[in-house]
Amino acid sequence: MDYKKTVYLDNAASSFPKPRSVIERMNRVLNENTANPGRSGHRLSLSASQIVFDARTVVADFFGISGHEENVVFTYNATYAINTVLRGLLRRGDHVIISDIEHNSVLRPLVAMKKDGISFDIAETFESDDLTVSSFSSHIRNNTKMIFVSHASNVSGAILPLKALGDLCKKNGILFCVDASQTAGHLPINIREMNISALCAPGHKSLMGPQGTGVIVISPELNTEISPLIYGGTGTDSLLDTQPFVLPEYLESGTLNTVGIAGLAEGVRFCMNEKNTISSRIADLFSYAYSELEKIPYIRLFSPKTNNAGI
Repeated sequence: MDYKKTVYLDNAASSFPKPRSVIERMNRVLNENTANPGRSGHRLSLSASQIVFDARTVVADFFGISGHEENVVFTYNATYAINTVLRGLLRRGDHVIISDIEHNSVLRPLVAMKKDGISFDIAETFESDDLTVSSFSSHIRNNTKMIFVSHASNVSGAILPLKALGDLCKKNGILFCVDASQTAGHLPINIREMNISALCAPGHKSLMGPQGTGVIVISPELNTEISPLIYGGTGTDSLLDTQPFVLPEYLESGTLNTVGIAGLAEGVRFCMNEKNTISSRIADLFSYAYSELEKIPYIRLFSPKTNNAGI
């Protein structure tokens, strides 16, 4: 199939086509080095470790935690990242507040965790940021541990006010965790400025990386342990029969997807270099599509015309 003749409208599920630089970088790593990072002291293994470290550095810079590369944890997708954060931070008796635009990657784990003594409420969202924040505030209890929200809806593209919600969490001593699946890469996100405790994102959407990659970006200010979702080999402290209590290895058991991580890093670099072009292009395409669809009498639009992620 000649993809150049394809009109692709499914970027909310996975971005296509990928930047040429991402493809070339992955091909180069596949051809030159598929050694296991962090498992040996030979040249190729050390080189693979450097590829992964460089990727952590790029991601840390992109999300506003420069100098804290160890707080970038690589996963296989956003769903894995979200499950790690939810199951790793919540304990019996904890209460969570989510929004009414959450993806099943957030909702289903929480429903499953009810049997573990976790409770949650769903806050209604509005076009008014103030009303949305008030809605979340009204659900806060004495045992509320976390607010977990999608930055933008994967259905309507509606954007939630991260900074205002982050401020609400900081004021009340609540963890603030974010699913940035629909925004990471083309909307600005700064962990520290927005008081985000942990950010989950896939590599294969707006970050322009390949499928099979994802990240958890953890705030350096987070003083609560995230328990691992899985346990196993990390390439460090192999004499221990317990998980090494140091990031990122604590949350990264098993062989990493070095080729995919290299592609993800290149995708993030692309987003850094082209951020203005990407944002304006998405805004222009969304505006055009919306205005044309409005002209069709039998079509009803549910997506907000403003404050939209481009969906």
